[in-house]
Amino acid sequence: MGIKSKEERILELFLNEPSKHWHFGQIVGTAKVSEPCSNKWLKGMLRENIIQKVKPRGKMPYFIGNFRNENYRNKKKIYALEKMSKSGLLVKLQQLKNAKAVVIFGSYARSDWNSQSDVDIFVLGDPGDLKFGVLWGGLGFQGRARELQVHSYSSIEETRGIHSGLMKNVVKGYFVKGCIHDIAEVKT
Repeated sequence: MGIKSKEERILELFLNEPSKHWHFGQIVGTAKVSEPCSNKWLKGMLRENIIQKVKPRGKMPYFIGNFRNENYRNKKKIYALEKMSKSGLLVKLQQLKNAKAVVIFGSYARSDWNSQSDVDIFVLGDPGDLKFGVLWGGLGFQGRARELQVHSYSSIEETRGIHSGLMKNVVKGYFVKGCIHDIAEVKT
C-alpha cells in the first residue's frame, strides 16, 4: 500500500471515529498534517457535507462526522471497499475455490462501523484458512488489523438453522462471490 494523501489521513479520522469530537489541534496531530493543509481539507469536507463543525457556546469548536448524510455514507462505503481491496481481503474472498457464496455483512455493509468494529463475513462452502477471530492487517484505523468474524456453513441445508436476524443481515450484505439466489429462496 502506498503513502496516504493528506486528505485521506484527515478523512480516515472521521470515517473510523464518526461520533468523536475532533478539535483542530487533535486533527493536525493525529493525521500528521500541517495546520494550513488541515484547514484546506476540512473546508472541502464541510462543503461536501462529510463533516460538521460544531461551535458550543463558551467552548472550543470541534468537527464531527456527518454520519447521517448520504455523501458521508457513500465515502465510507468506498473507503471500506478500497481498504479491503488494498489489503488483499477481497481477492482472498473471491478466490475461495470451494465457496459458493461469500458476503460481507453487518456494520461494514451498512457503513456504520468504527475503529473498534470487526468485519463480518458469511461463507457458504469451505472458508479455506479464514477462521473466526483471525486478524487481517491493513483494514483498521491507521493501517492496524481488524478481526474477521467468519460465519461459515458447508451447505444450504445447514443455513436453514441460522437465526433469522443473522440471515436478514447477510442478505442485505455486499456479495463478494455468488448472489442472493445461492443462499436464499426468493419468492415472487
